[in-house]
Amino acid sequence: MAFLRKGFLKSANRRNELYCRIDPAPFAAIVFAIFSLFLSPRMTTDVPIHISVDRVTLQHAKNLPKAIREDTIWITVRRDGSVYFRNSRILPAQLPDNIREAVLDGAEKRIYLNVDARARYGGVNALLPYIQLSGVEDVSLLAETPYHSGF
Repeated sequence: MAFLRKGFLKSANRRNELYCRIDPAPFAAIVFAIFSLFLSPRMTTDVPIHISVDRVTLQHAKNLPKAIREDTIWITVRRDGSVYFRNSRILPAQLPDNIREAVLDGAEKRIYLNVDARARYGGVNALLPYIQLSGVEDVSLLAETPYHSGF
């Protein structure tokens, strides 16, 4: 008979022990994970956050895949005329030094202008001499393509 095997009898003679305690190891691991999450020195994500604007919509806008790299030189002009270099607001006079520093750090020698559709032309035109002072000659204006549903 199967229940008379040696292994079965050995387990039948064992004493059933109840575990009436809480194991603190999983609790300690969860607490450590939460503390390390909140106490880490870098609380930002690796995905670059760009200042949002309503761009101009063009029928034949060209795709620029390098514009989404981390080290891309973005200059954003919002509708109120404020100028942002990557994610920080700056004065236009500070642009040449920031652009040169970004190029020395390994960024592509191209500037992507992210201009709001309702921004004044004079505000954007005033930036161009500062961009020329930096030594970078390739400037691209970012635009959106209209959505076509296919019907």
